[in-house]
Amino acid sequence: MYSKEYKNLILILLVAFFFMVMLDMSIVTIAIPKIMSSLGVNLEDVDWVMIAYNVATAIIIMPITFIIRKIGLKIPIALSIIFFTISSIACGFATSINMLIAFRIIQGLSGGGIAPLGLALMGKVFEPHERGKAMGIWGIGAMAAPAIGPTLGGWITDHLTWRWVFFVNAPVAVITLIGILIIMEDDHKGLNFKANFDFLGFAFFATAIAFMLVAFNEGQNKGWDSNYIHICEILSAAGFFMFFLFEPFISHPLIDFKIFKNYNFTFITSINAVRAIALFGSLFIMPVYLENIMDYTPYMTGLIMMPSAIAVALSAPVFGKMADKWGPKYFIVSGMLVTAISLFLYWDISTQSSLYDIIYPSIIRGIGLGMLYSPIMSAGLNSVKNEQIPEASGLLPITMRLASGFGIAYFANYLATKKVYYLTRYGDKINYKNDTFIKMQSMFNGKGVFKANTGVLANSAKINPGLGFIDSIVKMFATVQSYDDVFIVAGVICLFGIIPALMLKNKIQR
Repeated sequence: MYSKEYKNLILILLVAFFFMVMLDMSIVTIAIPKIMSSLGVNLEDVDWVMIAYNVATAIIIMPITFIIRKIGLKIPIALSIIFFTISSIACGFATSINMLIAFRIIQGLSGGGIAPLGLALMGKVFEPHERGKAMGIWGIGAMAAPAIGPTLGGWITDHLTWRWVFFVNAPVAVITLIGILIIMEDDHKGLNFKANFDFLGFAFFATAIAFMLVAFNEGQNKGWDSNYIHICEILSAAGFFMFFLFEPFISHPLIDFKIFKNYNFTFITSINAVRAIALFGSLFIMPVYLENIMDYTPYMTGLIMMPSAIAVALSAPVFGKMADKWGPKYFIVSGMLVTAISLFLYWDISTQSSLYDIIYPSIIRGIGLGMLYSPIMSAGLNSVKNEQIPEASGLLPITMRLASGFGIAYFANYLATKKVYYLTRYGDKINYKNDTFIKMQSMFNGKGVFKANTGVLANSAKINPGLGFIDSIVKMFATVQSYDDVFIVAGVICLFGIIPALMLKNKIQR
C-alpha cells in the first residue's frame, strides 16, 4: 500500500511529463513554415519532422512491456525523461533537416515510452477502485495538449524563434526528472525475469507499424494509388503477416495474445480503437477548418479549442471517480453518445457560424471525452491480472496510436473525396441557363460561358472576374459541405462504439 501523498506526487509528475510529450506532437506543427525557411527545405522534407516522431513513439510502446519486467519502472522512466530532454535541446540546435529528423527520432523513442510506463505505474500504485479518478487526471495531459499546442506554438514562433518550440520542453522535463529520482521508489531490486527479448517479433512488428504510419501520413500527399504508398502497404502487410506467423512459437513473445482471452479487455481494446478513429480524426479536421475556412490564426484556433480542453480537465476526474464507484460500462456508453451528439451539432457549420456555434459543441465533446477516457483506461487495467498490467499498458496506447493514425488518414481522404463530389455536383447546377449565374455574370459584365468543369472555370477566372467570383463561391460551398459530412461520419462512428460498450461486463471495484 502506498500513501496518499506518494500517489498524488507520482501522478503530478507523470501528468507533467506526459503533457510535454503530447504537446510536442501539436506544437511543432505550427513551427513547420519557420523551420522550412530557416533550414532551406521544402514541405515534403520537413513533413518527416512530424512523421519520424510519430513512428518512433509508436515503435517503442510494445518493447516497454519487456523492459518493465526486466528492470522495473523507475529506471526506464528516468531514462525516458533524460533522453527526451537531451534530444529536445538537440532539436533546437539542429542546423540541418537531417540532423533535426535524427534527433526527432530519439525524442520520439524516449517520449513514446511514457504512455505504457505511466499506465503501468498507475496500475501498480493505485488500487483498482482508485484508478478511474487517477486516469481522469492523467487524461488531462493527453486531451489538453492538442488544444494548448497551437496557442503556445503560435506565440513562440511569433515572439521568439522556432527553436524554442523544442527548448520549452527542457524546464518541465528537468523538474520532473528530479522529482522522479527523489520521490519514486527503487523497484528494480528483486526482479528475476530471465526471458530474452523477442527481437524477431519486434523487428516484424516495428516494420509493420512503421510503414503503416508512413502510409497514413503520406497517403494524401503522395496519392493513395501511388507506388510509394502501395510499397508501404505491402511492407506493412508483410510485417504483420510474419509477426502473426512466428509469435505463437516464441516462448516469451512481444505480445502475449492470451490476454485477449479476457472478455472485458478485448472489448475495451475495440472501444478504444473506435474512440480514437472518430475523435482524433475529427480533432485533426477542426483546426484545419478554423484556419483554412474561417481564416483564424493558429494562436486564435488554439484559444477557440481551449474550452474543450478545460471541459475534459474538469470532467475526466469526476467521471473517473464515479466510474470507480458504479462501474465503467454506462459511462462509456454515455460518453460515446454525448460525443456523437457533439459532432452532429456541426452538421451545418459554415463560414457564417459564430464562435458560439463552434465552441458550444466542443464543450459538449470535452464532457463526452471526460466520460470516455478514464473509464476506458481504468477498465482496461482492472480487467486483467496484476502480472498482465505491463502487457495491457502497452496494448492500450498502441491501439490508440494506430487507430488515431488511421482515423486522421481516413478523414483527410474522405474530405478530399467529398470536395471533388460537391464541386462537381454544384458545378453541374451552374451554367449559362441558370438565373443566378446570369445575374451575377451581368453584375460583373462578364462575356464568358460557364461550363461545369472547374478547370475551365478557374482558367476563365483569369480573364473574367465574374467567373472568378463564382468559382470561389462554388469551391467554398463544396469545401464547407465536405467538412460537415466529416463531422457527421465521425458521429456515426461514435454511435457504433456503443455496441461493444453495451457488451461489457460492468465490474465494480471495491
